[in-house]
Amino acid sequence: MVAPGRPLRADAARNRALILDAARAAFAEGGLDVGVEEIARRAGVGKGTLYRRFPTKEALVRAIFDEILAEFSGVSRQAVERPDAWEAFAGFLGAAARMQASNQGFYDVVSQRMGASALTPEQRRDFIAVAAAPLQRAQAAGCVREDLVPEDIQLMLRMLGAVTRPAMDGSPMHDRWQRYLGLLLDSLRPGAATPLPAGPWRLS
Repeated sequence: MVAPGRPLRADAARNRALILDAARAAFAEGGLDVGVEEIARRAGVGKGTLYRRFPTKEALVRAIFDEILAEFSGVSRQAVERPDAWEAFAGFLGAAARMQASNQGFYDVVSQRMGASALTPEQRRDFIAVAAAPLQRAQAAGCVREDLVPEDIQLMLRMLGAVTRPAMDGSPMHDRWQRYLGLLLDSLRPGAATPLPAGPWRLS
């Protein structure tokens, strides 16, 4: 016999996922001024259901970042399971770059409206910690330059995000951004390393 509360918990989890997916797409397309009614309509839930779970848009945005962090963590875990440390690191950076590309519209509108406050300090620390595992494994194996820090990975993903946007003539980049991922990976090999002119940004 199924306990009375279980179907409700399953429904609640499904509704939460529907709301977050709908909000991520709606914000990317229309900015943070998209109405709650539109998000609820896309998710197929009532406004009351949305408000009970996410009383403010800031709460909704941070919940979306929690979902992205969970995806990012999964990418890191899958990479670390690969036997070759370089392939694991390159696969991690490539998968993370694809995530960056697929979420770039959402990141852009959130950055414009919320700036640094979009992420909590804990979320920032978690993103850095997730990036650390494949990087440090590759460094220990001697296949990635030693002067990189986990924060560098986050900034590299921002750099790759820039080349997922349309080119200067307006043409779409689609998979062309992978060219710049390849160039970036080449620069991370120890044999290509030269002394860097400035120290890294570190999360305080």
